[in-house]
Amino acid sequence: MPVPDPGLADLEVPTERLVLRPWRQGDLGALAQAAADSYIASITSVPEPYTVEAGQAFLRRMTELSASGVTVPRAVAERATGTVVGHVSLRLRDLDLGRAGLGYWMLPPARGRGLAREAVAGLTEWAFRRLGVWRAELCIEPWNDASKRVALGAGYEREGLLRSYQVMGGRRCDVEMYARVRDR
Repeated sequence: MPVPDPGLADLEVPTERLVLRPWRQGDLGALAQAAADSYIASITSVPEPYTVEAGQAFLRRMTELSASGVTVPRAVAERATGTVVGHVSLRLRDLDLGRAGLGYWMLPPARGRGLAREAVAGLTEWAFRRLGVWRAELCIEPWNDASKRVALGAGYEREGLLRSYQVMGGRRCDVEMYARVRDR
C-alpha cells in the first residue's frame, strides 16, 4: 500500500504547454463543463448532476486522495492562460509492485490538440523519475480510437484485451491494456 506523501498535495508537473496541478476552488466551471459531457460523466467521478456543492465535494476528494498517497489527481491547465482543459490521475495502489495506472479526460474544446498525450506523457515521466515506477498502465475501451492514439503518442504499447476487466458507467466492460515500461 502506498505511503502517504504530504508533498503530493501541492505537486505541480510542468510540460511544454501545460501544468498538471492540484484542483482549485476556481476550477468549478471546468467541472461543470465536464459534468455536461455525457462521456466524461459516464466513466468518471465528476459529479452528475452537477451542483456547486457536488463540485466542492469533488475538489475535497481530489485533495484527500493526493494527501493519502492513493492517487495523484491533477487538473490539466494550459500554461499560457491557466485554463483547465482536463484531468489526469495516477493511481498508486500497486506502487509497491512498481506499477501505476493512469486515467484522464479532456474537455471537448481541448480534444484533438495533443494536450491529452502531453499530459499523459508528462505524468508518466514524472512517475518514473520521482516514484520509481517501472510500469505505467492505461485501460482503454476497445471502441475509443482517440484514446488509443493518445496512448500510442505518449509512448505506450498495446498489450491485449482484458475481458470484463472493470466497471464503467455502471456495467462491466472489456478494456484494452496499454503500458509503458521505464528504461533502465
